[in-house]
Amino acid sequence: MKAGITGLPFSGKTTLFSALTGQKYDQLAHHRDVHMGSVKVPDHRLEVLTGMFQPKKTVNAVIEYFDVVGQASGKEHEMDPKALQALKNADALLAVLDGFGDNANPGRDFAAISEELVFNDLVLATNRIERLVRELRSGKSDEKLAEKSLLERCAAHLEGGGRLSDFAMEPDEEKTSRGFQFLTRKPLIALVNIHENVISQGGAAAVEEKFKAAHSIPCAAICAEVEMEIASLDTAEERAEFLTSMGIGEPATDRLIRLCYQSMGLISFLTVGEDEVRAWTVRSGATAVECAGTIHSDLARGFIRAETVSYDDLIAAGSLKAARDKGVLRIE
Repeated sequence: MKAGITGLPFSGKTTLFSALTGQKYDQLAHHRDVHMGSVKVPDHRLEVLTGMFQPKKTVNAVIEYFDVVGQASGKEHEMDPKALQALKNADALLAVLDGFGDNANPGRDFAAISEELVFNDLVLATNRIERLVRELRSGKSDEKLAEKSLLERCAAHLEGGGRLSDFAMEPDEEKTSRGFQFLTRKPLIALVNIHENVISQGGAAAVEEKFKAAHSIPCAAICAEVEMEIASLDTAEERAEFLTSMGIGEPATDRLIRLCYQSMGLISFLTVGEDEVRAWTVRSGATAVECAGTIHSDLARGFIRAETVSYDDLIAAGSLKAARDKGVLRIE
């Protein structure tokens, strides 16, 4: 899974990127258009299963983060082409908002970012409509007419300031829209970058509730500077002690991954054996065949059956053999 980090200049998004990926802030090339980094998805189940099966290797699921250059002030709606392409390739967007400065106004900044995303989608839809009009002059095509109708309705929705995530589409229209990689069709999570004093005084939850009530999207209030300091600590014990001293329940790294998974309707399923214990990312409700295809396309094409067991049932049984004997291991 890929998550694109965007925001206005000086919102702290590169500081957050550094905290999430463990890359040193002062070693990042700040003139670059896009920073990239990957992070293992924490999953305590893998640790338990590794102890049970003693595999040759353990493989976590991975989330990739892209930190793109902020929108330059005075250039309304103008997004850097490389940054725009990086966000198009992302599965979810993280909007970092200044909640720590003297003139901080997260709601205002969120409106500016939303307008930028809407504008870029509107330009994309409008340009494609213009090309379709020219192409249809040389002959009618049911497929192109349907695409033009869809894009015209999308453009009207965008012109009204709406996000395409709120725009209802039929299954065939949804399939057509995927090729455009519309930014406002992607899940959007707001990250309000607050001062560490707000964290230590237990005010993060109030910031989140206020923002969610106003904008109806997932929101997390974090302090990027504190998170970067946590990431720089050498041991788990040091990190745990620091978290306790700041009154933080868990690092932003873990929480943001969970928010991304929830916003996209994703889960992890696990495979076990002597060779490896591994986590795989799929959509919630995926069938056994779809899960097999995630491992390898050949497994989906030649799928016959799979043995499955819930994690809790396996742990309660103590082994696959015991799970089979108890009848909790199923054939799908």
